[in-house]
Amino acid sequence: MEAIRAAGGEADGFTADLADPELIPALVHGIERVFGQIDILVNHAATVAPLGPVTTLDPAAVLRALTLNVASAVALAGAVIPPMTRQGWGRIANVCSSVGHLVSWPGGNVYAACVAALDAHSVNLAEELAGTGITVNVLRAQWAGTALRTWLAGIDPDAVDDPLIRRFVLHQTGLGTVDSDRSAATLLDHLVTTQTGRVWSAAPTD
Repeated sequence: MEAIRAAGGEADGFTADLADPELIPALVHGIERVFGQIDILVNHAATVAPLGPVTTLDPAAVLRALTLNVASAVALAGAVIPPMTRQGWGRIANVCSSVGHLVSWPGGNVYAACVAALDAHSVNLAEELAGTGITVNVLRAQWAGTALRTWLAGIDPDAVDDPLIRRFVLHQTGLGTVDSDRSAATLLDHLVTTQTGRVWSAAPTD
């Protein structure tokens, strides 16, 4: 926020637990009170937990993941679409990781299901909003961020007992690094277009 203000822009922070969809209307209304309108929604809140065989998962943890990863994106879209429709313009982008590189992800069933659900929601919502001036797209972050790569560099995969975690470490270590500034610029470039119902991919730096 300080960088935006230093550049002459306006910025403010708002918080809400997106695992509780009932808090979303108040969040959106608070933003509207400060800035007057909402032009862009980027859904980026997510969890990969719970991990493990389906037979061992806590139902409450599964429900929380579905709520945070999928239901909150649907609820936030539902809250911002009416004002976006009134102004005749809006952009919704749903950010998620790609599990496609793993072919299958034993132990990661819940997150994989959430990604598939978010894709389906985005494509269907884009069609639902055709002609309104609102676009809906997906951004796939297929590579590890700098902070994650730094953390992974200090881990010896052979010292990890859990096969699921070891597989994750080995998979992520071999990937390129996402430059967050470049990814943000790429997303903004996409958002000014009229493309809708698309799946975009973040580009690695190496």
